[in-house]
Formats: sequence, structure tokens, C-alpha cells
Amino acid sequence: MNYYALTEKYLYNYIPLKISIENLSKEIEELDYNSVATISYEYIGSIGYRESNVENKVIKIEKKRDKLKDKILDLENKLERIDRAIEGLNEIERYIIEERYFKGKQWWVIAYKLKYSERWCKELRRRAIEKISIGLWGEEAMLHKEFTNTSP
Repeated sequence: MNYYALTEKYLYNYIPLKISIENLSKEIEELDYNSVATISYEYIGSIGYRESNVENKVIKIEKKRDKLKDKILDLENKLERIDRAIEGLNEIERYIIEERYFKGKQWWVIAYKLKYSERWCKELRRRAIEKISIGLWGEEAMLHKEFTNTSP
């Protein structure tokens, strides 16, 4: 598994994942029981009328609500893990990660602000992503060959 690339993917999608949580929460709010609030009857021919299956509709809505809540919980847990891993960075590494991945700033802007070369900022980014990867996936990421090949 390429932990470096996977970590970058999560970092680039950090803000969209937060938005996804908000949208899923809104979707839960929009689920309502108005469509199944009243019991209705349907005509079955010579048998007459029978009660429509309101219970099944309610159960279906509840299952969807539970599925959405599970998705939200999963995303929240992933984002919390990323936040904890970022806390392990020094101030400059954290700044580079936040500016590049969360705010989409260009390298020259980041380098200018830090008064470093772009090349050095990219190296600090590489080191930071390695630290975040280890924070997310533990020793397995640390021992993976991609890190031993790229480290100085």
C-alpha cells in the first residue's frame, strides 16, 4: 500500500469530507415521516380494502437514517485521526500542510511567507506527510519501503 499517496489523498479531500458530513447531517434532517404519517388503505379487488404497509415505510426510513449516521461517524473518526496526526507536526510543517492541502495555496506563496525556497518547503511537506502517515497507520507505514527510499 502506498501510504504516502493515501495520506495525500485524505489531506487534499479534508475540506470536502467535512462538507460531506454537513450534507449527510442535512439529509438526515430532511428525512421525515410526513409521507407515512397517516395510515392509508388500498383496494385489493374482491377481498376489499387492506391497510397499506406503513410500518415497512417507517422501517425503511429508519434504516436509511441509521446508514447515514454510520457514514457520518466513520467520516468524523477519520477526520479526528487526521487532526491528531497533524498535531504531531511542528509549527512550520503544520503551516505547510494547512496552506497547501486545506487552503490550496501555491508553492511560491507558501515559500514566500516562510522565507524558504519552494524546494525546501516541498521537502518539509514530504517529511510532514511521512509523520502524518505514521500517525494514521502506525508502524506499518513507517516500515514501508516508500519511506526508506525517499528519506535522506
